[in-house]
Amino acid sequence: MKVLILGCGYTGQRLAQCLIQQGVEVYATNRLGTPLQGLNIPVFPFACATGSSGIPLPAVALDNVTHVVSTISPDEHGIDPVTASLMPMLQGAKLQWFGYLSTTGVYGDTQGAWVDEDSPLNPQNVRSQHRVTIEATFLNSGLPAHIFRLPGIYGPSRSILDKLRAGTAQHLSKPGHVFSRIHVDDIVQTLWQSMRSPQPSFIYNVADDEPSESGELIQWGAKLLNLSPPPAIPFERANLSPMAASFWSECRRIRNTKIKRTLGVQLSYPTYREGLQAIFASETVTQL
Repeated sequence: MKVLILGCGYTGQRLAQCLIQQGVEVYATNRLGTPLQGLNIPVFPFACATGSSGIPLPAVALDNVTHVVSTISPDEHGIDPVTASLMPMLQGAKLQWFGYLSTTGVYGDTQGAWVDEDSPLNPQNVRSQHRVTIEATFLNSGLPAHIFRLPGIYGPSRSILDKLRAGTAQHLSKPGHVFSRIHVDDIVQTLWQSMRSPQPSFIYNVADDEPSESGELIQWGAKLLNLSPPPAIPFERANLSPMAASFWSECRRIRNTKIKRTLGVQLSYPTYREGLQAIFASETVTQL
């Protein structure tokens, strides 16, 4: 197995660490080919090659690669660099597995109802509409494509604990409004299991077991840090950016049965409580 991670950011770097521990050869890309801190792997420059400022992926990046995962989000115009400029190269490679990290936003607002991979797609913002188009492009490309739909991602250095410490956590109160989320390492283990058991054209929801109100997350995080939680602000009085308002306009619960049944995934962090507790414990050890 030889893996290329397209767009090796937060999740991609955690995946690379896991793969290296499994003895897998890993390549990666970012916009400038900048070396990744703590990861001694080849990093190639790649940015959408359809415009004058594009940087095409060097052909050597796909030499003997068997598995490719794209973590790259579409730009503000809805252009996905991979579908826009890499498809012929990928189709010419002898891939055993291709994975695309998408979003549960493709389901739109279900007013809190549960959704699974067979639920109708009803994207209600432009970003999610672009994701539906990109998913379909990959599934119809002839690649051994797998789609992974993700809710909010958290993990070390990227959790409510950081916002509480910085005093930037905003406690919005909207009773009954829940969010699904997933710890980055549970994304990684799901991808790894899928790489080992390819099922082309399969779509997976990757979420934890317990959708919950954001206030519950804040209360738990504050308890871990021994801080007073920020006061609750009624949602109607909140001053939200357009992006945040869009985020709060949808409510759904993501069912994760398929990753457990099909891939044998056992979540390391089935709820935010275990996830935040582990992050807090690792941070405490680091500080000692």
